[in-house]
Amino acid sequence: MAEQDPGFRERRGLKRNLFAHVVESLGARIVKGELGPAMPFPKEADLCVEFGASRSVIREAVKALAARGLIASQTRIGIRVLQPFNWNLLDADVLNWRYSAMPPQQFYGELFEIRRMIEPAAAHLAARRRTRREIAAIADAFARMSRASRIDRSGIEADLSFHRAILVASHNALLLQMGNLIAVGLDIAHRISADSFVVFLPLHEAVYEAIERRDGEAAAAAMQHLLSETHEFMRSRMHALSTRRP
Repeated sequence: MAEQDPGFRERRGLKRNLFAHVVESLGARIVKGELGPAMPFPKEADLCVEFGASRSVIREAVKALAARGLIASQTRIGIRVLQPFNWNLLDADVLNWRYSAMPPQQFYGELFEIRRMIEPAAAHLAARRRTRREIAAIADAFARMSRASRIDRSGIEADLSFHRAILVASHNALLLQMGNLIAVGLDIAHRISADSFVVFLPLHEAVYEAIERRDGEAAAAAMQHLLSETHEFMRSRMHALSTRRP
C-alpha cells in the first residue's frame, strides 16, 4: 500500500513541512502588518512561485490562516486580511507571531495582565472543586518540576502541566482555552531564563498546598503572588538582555 511506501511517507512529510512554512511565513507577515486589510492579498499563482509550492499546499495554508481569523475568502472579492480584532489570539501560532512582531516586554506585559485576571480565579475554583485525581495530577506536576533540570525542557513541560492541571481542576471548560496563553508564556520564559521555574518552586508549592487543603482564598492569593513575582523577574531579565545588546 502507498501508506507503507517510504517514498510516499517522505513526500508527505515534505509537503507538511512546506505547508507549515507557508502558514508560518504568511501568518507572521499579517501579524507584523506587512500584509494588511487595505492591501491586496498575494495571488495564488504568485504564492506558488514564491514558496515553490503546489496550489493544494497554498489552499491548505489559506484555510489554516482563515481558521485562525487572520484572513477571509469571499466570492468576487477574493482573499482579504481581517482586522486584528478578528484574530484568534488564543491560538499558539498567532501568539508566537505576535511575540515576534512586538517588543518582548510589551508582549509579556499583556500576557501577564491576562494571566493575573484568569489564573488566580482558576486556582480559587480548583481549591473548591478539585477531585482526588485532579489534586494528584497537580502534585505529580509539581514533583516533576522539582526533579527537572534547569537546562532542558523537562522543567517547562512540568510547569505547563502544573498550570493546566489547575485549569482542569477548576471544572470550567472556557478556562481550559487559556492553556495556550500559559504555554507560550512559559516557552518564552524558558528561552529568556531557563532557571525561571526553579526560582519559583516554593511559590508553586504554596499554590498546590492551598488547593490541596481546599482553601480558595489562599490559592488565589498564592497564584497572584506567583504570577506577580514571575512577571517582575522576567521583566528584569528582559531589561538586562536589552541593555547588553549593541
